[in-house]
Amino acid sequence: MNKAIAISIGVLGLAAVVWAQASKAQGTVTVGTTKVAITSGMAVGYTAPNGQLVSVLLSDKAADPKEFATDTKIGAGESYTAGIFEGAWKSQHNGKKFSGFMFTVGPAGRLMTEEFLVGGRNNTFSIGSDEYTVELTSTSPRIVGRIRTKTPIVDAGSKKAGIDATFDIPVVAVGK
Repeated sequence: MNKAIAISIGVLGLAAVVWAQASKAQGTVTVGTTKVAITSGMAVGYTAPNGQLVSVLLSDKAADPKEFATDTKIGAGESYTAGIFEGAWKSQHNGKKFSGFMFTVGPAGRLMTEEFLVGGRNNTFSIGSDEYTVELTSTSPRIVGRIRTKTPIVDAGSKKAGIDATFDIPVVAVGK
C-alpha cells in the first residue's frame, strides 16, 4: 500500500471515530415568550457520594470546554457533586455564552436536579423534578433519550416554562 492511501485510510478512520462521538441534541426550551432552539449537548459522568450520576447540558451553543475543565477541578480527597458541573455551566450562561437547560440523573435514570438557563445572570430557575418526563435508553457510554415537561408549558407562578428535547451525547467520565 502506498503512503498516500495509508494516510487517507488513517484520516477516514479518525473522522469516523470523531463522528461516532459527536453530540446530537435538538428541541426547544421555552421561558415566558422566549424560545431557545437546542442544538448542542454536553454530558459528564462521575461517582458522587450518592452514587453514579450524569449531568447534562442542552443548549443553543456549545459550552467552552477549556473554561468548563478549569471550573470543575477539585482537590485531592474531594468528591464530585452535581453542583460542581452545574455551577460551571451556570457561570458560562451568566457570561451570555449560551442559553438552555441542564439536568442531572442518578441511579436508574432518576431526575435529581434541573434548571432553566435562559435570560442571563439572575434568570435561572427550577420548577421541580415532578414536572418532567424523562425517557432514557442509555446512560453510558452515551446518554440517549428525551426530556420534556409533562405539559408543554408549566405555570410555576412567577415563571412559565417548558422543554421538549431529544439527545444522544457521549458521556465524558471525570474523576478517573
